[in-house]
Amino acid sequence: MGAWALALLVVAVGGVLFLRALWLREGPWDLPRSDWRVFRQEHILPDGRVVDRVNSGVTHSESQGYGMLIAEAYGDRRVFNRLWDWTRHHLQTRPQDRLLSWLWQPKSPGKEEGVGDANNASDGDLLVAWALTRAARRWHHFPYQQSALEILADLRRLNVREWEGRPVLLPGVEGFVTGDALVANPSYAVFPGFREFEAAYPDSGWEKMLASSLHLAGQSRFGKWHLPPDWLRLPSDGPPEPAPAFPPLFGYNAVRVPLYLAWLDPRSDLLAPFAKFWESFQEGEKIPDTVNLLNGEFGPYAAIPGVLAIARLTMASHHRSSITVRDIAPVAPGEAYYSVCLKILVKMAIRENREAFQGAES
Repeated sequence: MGAWALALLVVAVGGVLFLRALWLREGPWDLPRSDWRVFRQEHILPDGRVVDRVNSGVTHSESQGYGMLIAEAYGDRRVFNRLWDWTRHHLQTRPQDRLLSWLWQPKSPGKEEGVGDANNASDGDLLVAWALTRAARRWHHFPYQQSALEILADLRRLNVREWEGRPVLLPGVEGFVTGDALVANPSYAVFPGFREFEAAYPDSGWEKMLASSLHLAGQSRFGKWHLPPDWLRLPSDGPPEPAPAFPPLFGYNAVRVPLYLAWLDPRSDLLAPFAKFWESFQEGEKIPDTVNLLNGEFGPYAAIPGVLAIARLTMASHHRSSITVRDIAPVAPGEAYYSVCLKILVKMAIRENREAFQGAES
């Protein structure tokens, strides 16, 4: 090889390495590739099933929805398709509609592999439909959109009731209408998803659902800290109250309410009670995983890292202070599936509201 050819080769290789270094370098608003690598390697099986190892290796429609949302955010269409294929083949099996069975369980002593409960969970349906809507926009693939529309149409047909003249989303088709009351789960209202559904599918009713859900979030505040419960009873002749059939806790469900609020609007006044609660703990003091809204008692365990990420997002939003994706701790190897999901979703919310956080006062 001549000297000139060798020199050109060196320059070309150097240029490629330089461009690769630029591509690999992550800025403060970029989703860390290491987070996705850990999630993909530790929580997604080769067939596309997201595993909740803390709960006996089961899979929920919610976990598939989170996985699909995160895969789309990272632009990983190969994994997205694996997740969606597993979901539609194993969970979208209800004979009368296109909703998803909420629970799938692996084979274990006394249990057969397959759907463990055919009832749906409306948050799982919403998350999958949201991920499909985003994927259709990113990859210009109409069948994703068609599948999302089928899920959303059946949700509106089967899971929506009226309370005080406003639409309310029931947690499932079966079991949440009791006598003269409805039972709701405040964290199933995926506020930013509702906004995107209305934008993608105009006049489809999701704008009204968003307004109604925000109204209900403002009414559903209990206890010393004015926080929502995981489960809510909506009587026909009175105000909302913690559902008596469930522990009256602000816990692992309701903690997603401030996440979705901040994702929708980092300047929402509805974030104030959550911020004040989390700010009441001194630096280094244990933040509890749950709060009993009737007697004020804290749960015995510390909040998981994903909840701490939500707390940080909430306080930054409420105080209009600066926060970047880089300010949230990276996903750790061995971190539980739910904590990992919450942490990455917080980063997605920050990234998608970059303009609000970038212009915030420090």
